[in-house]
Formats: sequence, C-alpha cells, structure tokens
Amino acid sequence: WDHGVFVPMMLMFPKADVPIVQMSLRRDQDAKHHIAIGVALQALRRRGVLIVGSGVSFHNFAYFFARDPATKSEGEDHSRRFDAWLRQAMLDDGLAPDARLRALEGWESAPSARESHPRGAAEHLL
Repeated sequence: WDHGVFVPMMLMFPKADVPIVQMSLRRDQDAKHHIAIGVALQALRRRGVLIVGSGVSFHNFAYFFARDPATKSEGEDHSRRFDAWLRQAMLDDGLAPDARLRALEGWESAPSARESHPRGAAEHLL
C-alpha cells in the first residue's frame, strides 16, 4: 500500500480488520476529472462505505528541505497563501456549490499553487 493509504488506515483501524480499496490518480492530475470521480463515489456513502482521502496542502521538497533560511521562509509564505485560499474554497459557507467546484477545478491559478505543488506533484493535493 502507498503510505497515503497505509498510515491513516493503520491509525484508524490498527487491527487491520476492514477491507480497503486504494484508488490511483489519473496521470494527467486533472482536478476536474478527480472531482468527477469523487462525485461518482458519493453514492457509496449512502450504502455505508467509508470514503477517506488523505493529502496535504503543501508538498514542495525544494522548500521542505531548504537549508537557506530565506528560501525556507519563502516556502512557508507560499504555504500560508495557498492554504488560506484552499481553506476558503473548502469552508466558505457563502460559496455556492458550483462556484466551489469551479474554484477547486482551477486550483492551479490560486495564489502560490504551483509553488506549493509543482507540476507533476499534485497527487498530494488531489
């Protein structure tokens, strides 16, 4: 199992007595397609299936492991900007559902999006 599945499930179900299905992401990492997959899976929730997604709002190793304090600080600034945008997109009660989906589909244009998730590394967000 991928650590994104193994670690949360190990913590949630330490006896490993729950069947698990891991899904892979599309190679193109297109947010619109992944959101459509999530919409399709919603029906399973009504049938008692637990659906868990795991990830992070910031995943850029160049900033994570920067030794230079200025570079590290720059990464932290990018992380704060993108995280603030993501929180608003996910939690703003004033955002209509269709507007929320459009915002999430267009995450790449959010402040510090690509600094937070470089091209090809969005699997930690999606």
